[in-house]
Amino acid sequence: MGREAFVEAAYAGRSGKAKALLEAEGIILRRPLGLTIARGSIRGLTVDGGDLVGQADQGPFRLGLGAGEALKWKAMLEKPLPTLAGKMGLSQGLGVWTFGALDAAELAEALAGVEHVESDLAAQGIARVEGPEAMEVVAALAPSPVWIIHGKGKATAFGDTAVRTAMRAEGWIDVKSCAVSESLSATRYRRR
Repeated sequence: MGREAFVEAAYAGRSGKAKALLEAEGIILRRPLGLTIARGSIRGLTVDGGDLVGQADQGPFRLGLGAGEALKWKAMLEKPLPTLAGKMGLSQGLGVWTFGALDAAELAEALAGVEHVESDLAAQGIARVEGPEAMEVVAALAPSPVWIIHGKGKATAFGDTAVRTAMRAEGWIDVKSCAVSESLSATRYRRR
């Protein structure tokens, strides 16, 4: 989503000037308010003059964004978030090469309806990697493009940096990324 503005805000019995961020999880109001308006709880959005007005779990809210910006924020909040399948370009009947344990619930949902095919017939690949041995197989066999599913965060043993280093060494370049779950990320690679 990525929009931000300095606003006069009121929510949950608090009001004042704050930096407002429009993110996938909702509206984040930075200090001094330090509040989050959860996206799933937002309802009854309207634009009143230059204010975005609505209801949420902790009562009504009002953000002084200015008329044009308030309309943009309203439209973005009313638009459904893209699915993981949409982010990854997956659709019914698409030929996809897969590798590794793709057993996370989010991945299973995203892969529903795709056709699992051999690498040379695939429109793209999806591979779950957990170590260097798996990276060697993926780098050698995967079709281009391929989504590499890997651990997220500093605590993961084999994450984004290790994957990027291995793939670039084999002539692949990262072009896109997205979150899969709380613990997994996906990075899309294509051959140079």
